[in-house]
Amino acid sequence: MAAAAINGGRRPFVDLVSVVPQPLPDMSVAFRLSKSKDGEIFFQFSKEEVQRSAEPFRYSIVLKFLRNRPSLDAIRAFIHKRWNLDGVPVISNMRHPRNVFIRMVSEEDCNKALSREVNDIDGIPYRPFHWTPEFKEEEEPSLVPVWIVLPGLPPNYYHESFLKILTAPIGRFIRSDNSTRCVTRTDGARICVEMDVAKTPLLSFWIGMPGLGTSRKQEIVYETLPAFCSKCHIQGHNLKTCRAGKKNVGSNVWVRQKDPIVEEPTDKNNIPGLETTNIPVLEHTEVESKEPAEEDRVLAVQADNLDHLELEPEKDQEDNLEIPEIAEEMIPRIMNGHLDCVNRLTET
Repeated sequence: MAAAAINGGRRPFVDLVSVVPQPLPDMSVAFRLSKSKDGEIFFQFSKEEVQRSAEPFRYSIVLKFLRNRPSLDAIRAFIHKRWNLDGVPVISNMRHPRNVFIRMVSEEDCNKALSREVNDIDGIPYRPFHWTPEFKEEEEPSLVPVWIVLPGLPPNYYHESFLKILTAPIGRFIRSDNSTRCVTRTDGARICVEMDVAKTPLLSFWIGMPGLGTSRKQEIVYETLPAFCSKCHIQGHNLKTCRAGKKNVGSNVWVRQKDPIVEEPTDKNNIPGLETTNIPVLEHTEVESKEPAEEDRVLAVQADNLDHLELEPEKDQEDNLEIPEIAEEMIPRIMNGHLDCVNRLTET
């Protein structure tokens, strides 16, 4: 008792962690047999039975840490020091290693936990969600706490009963901040509501009949409106930027591109769109050797002899005038590539 008085009526942390958890209250449910459909066994419960079973957890929340969470002892110490709760919450781990289940004892403590403006424990951020029987760990519900501002709202509407009415089309009223409760800031009311972020947010409403001079059109400003994907049921992105179901062809597989085989056309002048250019082409040509071949040398010798033979008749023209028939037979002949000069005169 003395320790509680020193801490301002609050029990020390050592006493809080030593509190023995209490068992669930008794709930009687009529026994029933299992059913089967398509080879699958299932059980059915009425909606009223499910609601009664969830009554001890109506003020429970789930913290989904964005990376490896602290230990349960570190979370308990942080909540006891920072959250300023009236009761002692029961904190336990869940199937997913990053999720934590926190069972509050009152609605006020639950609203305090959901409406915290800084959502982190020991520097590790988390997302808070109100637990319901339909909660699934692999998904994230679209009902999330969101802070809104009603700019220019007259201060006479700052009463909590008025704010619950005005925010009913937006979502469930959780609480208003200290400036709104104490009316120390009259430029607008700041409220935390639990709303469905999968729906299109309401941008304004009227106080009074629309169009009348005494009526007022009230604007709604959303401070923290998270993106929500209705396909994969995860916060942080919307349906347009969702990657679920999209195929990344070739993102992780490298394929070597084969060199294309291009056939050379036979007639380049008939190719459409191909401009004619003076491209040098190497042709196979025979280069004449500077040294004459053997046959060419023989022919050259024969030509020299012919010139000589043609000159000889002119030289001995006077001597050979009487024997023209013999001179005609002395014309040289080429046989088998060699010069054959047969002297018919000698034979005779």
